[in-house]
Amino acid sequence: MLPTQALQEPAGDAGGEVVLERMALFVVGEHRFGVGIDRIREIIPARPYTPLPGSGSHVCGLINLRGRIVTVVDLGARLHLPPASANPDHSIVIVEHRGKLAGLAVEEVSRIVNVDPAALADAADSLRALRIDRSYLRGVGEVDGEVFVAVDPDEVISPILSA
Repeated sequence: MLPTQALQEPAGDAGGEVVLERMALFVVGEHRFGVGIDRIREIIPARPYTPLPGSGSHVCGLINLRGRIVTVVDLGARLHLPPASANPDHSIVIVEHRGKLAGLAVEEVSRIVNVDPAALADAADSLRALRIDRSYLRGVGEVDGEVFVAVDPDEVISPILSA
């Protein structure tokens, strides 16, 4: 489970105080994505899925997480990228969505970073070559020379859990 202390940290600058958001960065295909750790309940290793008949190819299936049934979405497939769940050593990022738990299958969780949410650039121009629905994205950021796309887990999961 990710540490929950100090989800946001103030950092001073000349113009005032900037509130940084802690984000978990993870890998899907050749791309880096991030989700605010305040949205993440825990990160677990891959486990067998129970298929969900009639669901799209972006739904891995269901898992039992300590007695709770969790729907897992393959973030790669959902974003029209190679499926993250194709990697047998992938991870599942458990997020809370409207009082329910849901999972995002990702290839690898790489690190936790501090990001200025105001510094996230508009994702539309940066990701023109990808066929990603822009409503899934919060923006594009860069930390230590590593470019990543900030994902809104509610937008990724909502159409699936409400269907």
